[in-house]
Amino acid sequence: MTAETVELIVHGPPGSAPPVLAAALAAAHEEVGGGQPPWRLVPCGCDPGVDAMVALAARPGDQRVLSTCTPVFLQAPLLRGMNLTHRRLTPIARLVADRYLLVARADAQWKTAADFLADVGRRPTRTGGYFKGGINHLLALAIADAAGAEVEFVVVASEPAVWVELMTGRLDWGCGVAAEVLPHVEAGALRAVAALNDKRLPGFPDVPTLAEAGAPVTFSLWRGLIGPPDIRNEDQARWHSEIGRLRETQAWRTYLERNSQTDDFLAGDPFKAFLESEWSWYERNLGLAGLLPARA
Repeated sequence: MTAETVELIVHGPPGSAPPVLAAALAAAHEEVGGGQPPWRLVPCGCDPGVDAMVALAARPGDQRVLSTCTPVFLQAPLLRGMNLTHRRLTPIARLVADRYLLVARADAQWKTAADFLADVGRRPTRTGGYFKGGINHLLALAIADAAGAEVEFVVVASEPAVWVELMTGRLDWGCGVAAEVLPHVEAGALRAVAALNDKRLPGFPDVPTLAEAGAPVTFSLWRGLIGPPDIRNEDQARWHSEIGRLRETQAWRTYLERNSQTDDFLAGDPFKAFLESEWSWYERNLGLAGLLPARA
């Protein structure tokens, strides 16, 4: 890479998972290259995904700026009918696969996934997320269907606000990845009740999967990097090489282990093709949920 400062846009607010990913990448860069060229993390999470996409679109061809990205880069354009989509940007690489946990307050009556499923089918409960059509909402719909439960989905101010609302009692349960919920679990405020995965998560070996209790709801979230429009092929290749170096560091391995993530690297055109398949999946499922805007 050039010696000029690289800007890494962070598309989620403090307390969400994207800043944790960005910090891990910066730590890996420090480990492998002594922090050269310098990196600057740029918070851009007021409207997660959308403001990051707008910032990237304003800098075509600039190989000194990237953004963290997740499925919200697909969901937001679909839900809002935006002209700006991932297709105008430059997909760089998928990095990891992340898994979800179902969590409740530490003093909740649910100690296990079986407790949760036995109870939610008998009375209405509340969960939440920061927009309808987001992964929290889709998971709530899937869990309600699998459990035969009545679930109210509450829209809150941000992803971190889910945990505040849960701890204050406005919500009964929530779904989040380890990077989001682990600080609250370690502080004793929240309890992991179930993993939404086909097997138990390495960082939570004593937490059963929801499937073990009879509701096979699973979801894997990808996290990656995306750049502005029209980045030259040679600059993309340099980024692929640089990311390969970062993935070999102890800082990166520690990040994966702590957050129960798995390396899921996919670069360039294969990542671009993957995003198209993801777009089709979200378009179909958001449409089935009646959440897409009417076509003009």
